[in-house]
Amino acid sequence: MCPYAVPSWALCPFGFGIHNMAVRFRSFASSTVSLCFHCNAWRGIHIYDNCFMLETFILFVTFILSAFIGYGFIPRLVRLARETHLYDLPDSRKVHSKPIPRLGGVAFLPAVLISVAVVLVVLSGLGFAFVDINRHGVPVHFVAYMAGAAMLYSLGIYDDLHGVSYRVKFVFQIAAALLLCVSGLWVGTFEGFFFLEDVPAWLGVCLTALFVVSVTNAMNLIDGIDGLASGLSVLSLVVAIVLCCLSGDYVWAIFATAFVGVLLTFFCYNVYGDKNKVFMGDAGSLVLGYTLSFIVLHFWHSNPVWNPSLHNAGIIILGTLAIPLLDVVRVFLGRVRNGKNPFLPDKTHIHHKCLRAGLSGRAALLTILVMSMLLILLNYLLASVISHTAICVIDTILFIAVNLGMDGLVRRMEKRGTGVY
Repeated sequence: MCPYAVPSWALCPFGFGIHNMAVRFRSFASSTVSLCFHCNAWRGIHIYDNCFMLETFILFVTFILSAFIGYGFIPRLVRLARETHLYDLPDSRKVHSKPIPRLGGVAFLPAVLISVAVVLVVLSGLGFAFVDINRHGVPVHFVAYMAGAAMLYSLGIYDDLHGVSYRVKFVFQIAAALLLCVSGLWVGTFEGFFFLEDVPAWLGVCLTALFVVSVTNAMNLIDGIDGLASGLSVLSLVVAIVLCCLSGDYVWAIFATAFVGVLLTFFCYNVYGDKNKVFMGDAGSLVLGYTLSFIVLHFWHSNPVWNPSLHNAGIIILGTLAIPLLDVVRVFLGRVRNGKNPFLPDKTHIHHKCLRAGLSGRAALLTILVMSMLLILLNYLLASVISHTAICVIDTILFIAVNLGMDGLVRRMEKRGTGVY
């Protein structure tokens, strides 16, 4: 007897063939893969007794579809930027020496939404039954996300075309953050994280909005050398996919996988592109930062902050953003200390320091990505041993130590007069 509910399409002659193929595929997967989930480990969607191979295949299809859309979209955006002279022009603050098209990030949101929608609609049409889709308010949260992302996406395109002041950006970012809070996606209990327990609703909403705005700006500001913002985001999203699979949030795993697909496509054009080299622009970086904050909030909202059975997902996913968040705080405080406007751009970010220390752009990219991976690994190893507050303090101390070391290298290179930057 078939161990799963036969969908309606299996009753027609054509569907019967597909149904037999599905049964054979499941039998093959069960015989070749010893780990086939017969428990409800992945609670987001029930697929033929939660067969691990089939679930992995669906994520793979989502990745390929998003990457393919990005591959078809980005070169046309480059051509459009050249025809309309929409370039990111070099100046004293920027590290590139020639005009580069800056509309690459316009492909992000459409590629993700199209690929996620196609995958979910096809799965639903084939009779796959979604289970617990309403837990944690998933539909409302995603509707709020799409509204906020559309706001920032439109703002980013306008900024790439005409330019927008930082005040206007803050207004839009705060509005987008509050949309998530209104949908119910805000953190009201911290379980001792930085000595906070249950907090009043107004304080929880304020802290959540501050976090969303901080992450959105951090990803926007870290986008200073080729591949850095997209590379750090891919690391964060890959960790999120793993944690989503462990916690049973399969729809969220599909969503994160779609972003990885288009981001890796962009990464290739951005880092290795010659004729079609492109920057993501604000349309990409704003949506990217907003998306990452949205995913982090999901873990902090739906799972206890301290939960060893879920591998302490909250602190691990937060740790994936440690470098951009700590860097934006350091730069902000440094500008205030030096009497400068903290919201105006300069050349004091960590990637600028790497370049001034004598590293090439590729070497600086690799250095920062390796630093991020080491912090993620360290946080994972410490998550079940010490408090999350202590982990954040350790991350901060290590980041400060690295920056002090960078400052020493910069001074040495400046004395020799051999800095690349």
